[in-house]
Amino acid sequence: VQRVLVADVYGSDPAGGNALAVAKGLDWLVGKGVKVVSVSLVGPPNPLLARAVKAAQDKGAVIVAAVGNDGPAAPPSYPASYPGVIAVTAVDGRNRALIEAGRALHLDYAAPGADIAATNAAGRRVKVRGTSFATPLVASRVALKWGANLGPKLDAEAIDLGARGPDGTYGRGLLCTICRPAR
Repeated sequence: VQRVLVADVYGSDPAGGNALAVAKGLDWLVGKGVKVVSVSLVGPPNPLLARAVKAAQDKGAVIVAAVGNDGPAAPPSYPASYPGVIAVTAVDGRNRALIEAGRALHLDYAAPGADIAATNAAGRRVKVRGTSFATPLVASRVALKWGANLGPKLDAEAIDLGARGPDGTYGRGLLCTICRPAR
């Protein structure tokens, strides 16, 4: 049985989503035994966030993070650019990189992030787009492939897109074609 826990880093605080809130959220999740953490927010490098990510990793957690939606000319995003974090970009229904997809210092995988629908808080199906929606799909594959040799297991599933081999547009390939949400 898999559990899904959510750390609300925004809440009602006008400064919600700041590095301290994210660090506290990571600490709480890892304290609850979460092994795979999906992070669908981005920002500039931050020493507090860097320490929180490293502490979570040191306790065995894998962090999967979106590269953001500020376009390829944007500076690298964090936490996706921290060492050991699985950085995720998004593709559309034709497996083309999203034009708004950001960059990280490294890119690991792509996943569906457009031409998909999700259920909103009111229970209605809505169209969604962005790297934030691709990230939990990759996190789901990480959770299913959990254990030794995680990278090679994911790489074996990844479909190489773009230039042969790892690249800055699709990383090591497309994951989660089997979990593409229905339109």
